[in-house]
Amino acid sequence: MGSAVTSRDQPQSSLKVQIGGAPHLLFYNQLNPGSLFPPAYEVAVYPLAPAIARHRQIRSQIIVTGLCLLLVGLLASDLIARRLSRPVEKLAVVSEENRARRKRAEASLATTHEELQRSTRFSADASHQLKTPVTILRAGIDELLAHEHFTPDVYDKLSALLHQTYRITSVIDDLLLLSRMDAGRLQINFGTVDLSQLLEEWIDDLSVLTDDLHIELKTNFPAGLRIEGERSYVTVIVQNLLENARKYNVPGGSICVFAHEEGDDVILSVENTARPIPAAAQAHIFERFHRGGRGENVPGHGLGLNLARELARLHGGDLRLVRSDTEATEFEVRFKVAKVGSPAMSSST
Repeated sequence: MGSAVTSRDQPQSSLKVQIGGAPHLLFYNQLNPGSLFPPAYEVAVYPLAPAIARHRQIRSQIIVTGLCLLLVGLLASDLIARRLSRPVEKLAVVSEENRARRKRAEASLATTHEELQRSTRFSADASHQLKTPVTILRAGIDELLAHEHFTPDVYDKLSALLHQTYRITSVIDDLLLLSRMDAGRLQINFGTVDLSQLLEEWIDDLSVLTDDLHIELKTNFPAGLRIEGERSYVTVIVQNLLENARKYNVPGGSICVFAHEEGDDVILSVENTARPIPAAAQAHIFERFHRGGRGENVPGHGLGLNLARELARLHGGDLRLVRSDTEATEFEVRFKVAKVGSPAMSSST
């Protein structure tokens, strides 16, 4: 060790040495630099084994801690990824279910559309096919009624049969009109319809029919109420409402027809005295062939209100049951006010 110190030219320094096979760090400082006497040194020796062991321990701890942190980070990231992926997985499952449900709905809609098309075609074809035999039947009955050798009872029965042919023709016409609406082939030739004039014409006709029942007619509508629509189809709406008000009325009752303009709409109300429509039947009153629970003995085929409402909606309005109680039954239909400058329409093609 002394030779290692004396062999160095520096007056002070440090170096690593082995003492007893263990590493030490030696510090020396020359006490008499430049003296003629032999150099004298101050020497300090520090063992390095504890420091090296501590260094290795710290390095091992750092490595172990890093591995633990890495493992914890991997576990935490996996846990977070799982939690974040759950909504995505759930969304994927829901999306797949919605896709399957949509496919089933589309298939069902296509099937329903095909069935509706077949039903519409059948209704139209059947109605067309029925028109000819009914016309022939009516002509035959008219010919029989022209004979003079039948008894009064036979004439009464023939007259009743003739009346039924007109009812059948009415049903056929309604079915044809409904089939055209269901198929989307009914086009409304919009123009200006004088609703006030149309109501006056039908009320005049109704006043003749209601005399036997002594029904009082009450009206309240201004002249010149003009709406957008096609006169022939507006006539069907008005006719069905007024005929229902007469058919389902009571002797000595009344029919009230009111109309007024309200904003962009013209509102027509038809009210009549009659037995109230049962509450359970009111939700179904606009269904086809539904007769309710109060008109079992009243002639009709249950298409009028459905047809009138569909036509009202095609005109941009609607038909609804306002009320039906012990006092009266009231229906309300809305039409669009005719725009200024719309061409007047007095008839339909």
